[in-house]
Amino acid sequence: MAETKKEVLEKTETKNKSFQLPELIDLLKAGCHFGHKKSAWDPRMEKYIYEERNGIHIIDLVKTSEELEKALNALSKYSEQGNILIVGTKGQAATIVQNCALQNGMFYINRRWPGGLFTNFDAIKKSVENLLKMEEDLAKGGEGRVKKEMLVMQKEVDRLNKIYNGIKFMDELPSAVIIIDSKVEENAIKEARNMNVPIIGLIDTNCNPDVIDYPIPANDDSIKSITLFVNLFGNICGKTKKAESVISLRRDHEARLERLHREYLEERERKQKMEEDDRERMKALREGKVKTDKEFSVVRIVKKEKNIDAEIEAAEKAKAKEDEKSIEELNLSSRIVKSLMEAGISNVRMLKNMGREEIKSIKGIGEKALEEIEKAIK
Repeated sequence: MAETKKEVLEKTETKNKSFQLPELIDLLKAGCHFGHKKSAWDPRMEKYIYEERNGIHIIDLVKTSEELEKALNALSKYSEQGNILIVGTKGQAATIVQNCALQNGMFYINRRWPGGLFTNFDAIKKSVENLLKMEEDLAKGGEGRVKKEMLVMQKEVDRLNKIYNGIKFMDELPSAVIIIDSKVEENAIKEARNMNVPIIGLIDTNCNPDVIDYPIPANDDSIKSITLFVNLFGNICGKTKKAESVISLRRDHEARLERLHREYLEERERKQKMEEDDRERMKALREGKVKTDKEFSVVRIVKKEKNIDAEIEAAEKAKAKEDEKSIEELNLSSRIVKSLMEAGISNVRMLKNMGREEIKSIKGIGEKALEEIEKAIK
């Protein structure tokens, strides 16, 4: 890490002009001052509490503004050093966190904290890489997998995406982590402290401010309050080159999956067309509508998976055997058979190789006899 927490903390005394602090009236309108019931408070939050009203603690918004400025100054510096992870898994925060992170190039956790994300980062990274590979396999149509295997894989991808979708392409520990509710995200805080990752967090009156490096006393349950602070974090993080890189990686990944799936669908359509052509050709061969001699060459569409070559060869042999039938085996009148035999025509193949006029020129073969012959060899 380029700068220690202490060094960054000292530098936050200088006011940063890269962001605009919300006015106290804005904090008030968002309900940032509402704390928890007195019975649920943490005594270590006493310095941030303005008063008690109807059994509810009211947070001092002047102190909220002061601590917010320190936190945003620190976040500005950390976001320049590396990527930022934002964690908000409770219901009212999950969607807000996800939308802000995707828009501003931040990593996020909004379902449940994956144990070991910081303390066993290499193992989590391998799981994410496996997820990316499975997504590509699905986009390619499963690459030879049967339907049941595909369904199992899709189910596993959906499960892993709920956990890891927000940390795809996170190749190293973040420069800092933002916590929306320190009471709910205790595991994330423990791992961050263990790995010396700076923590910026909203702390309500029921939280312990001592475990947060940059505590921001505020209501962490109200949707308006959460949205106000998350947008402030996002506006700062989204201006960095690191954030642009994350956005680009996500966009390229989605585009690649779409391209792979489109190519798979096009290839499947092409194969289906080939199979249909093969079926039509086989039908034509069996019915004798396609000839394999010099005049009529057969267009062969080879499909190894269906072993079409073997079927075509068998059909051609059957047709050749049919062509070697003698004239006597055709259902022709004895007079026609006699005329053909006298002309030296002994089998079906010889008849097929003759034109209509050539056959008519044979003694004893007229128009009616010709029609009978054509019907027989058809």
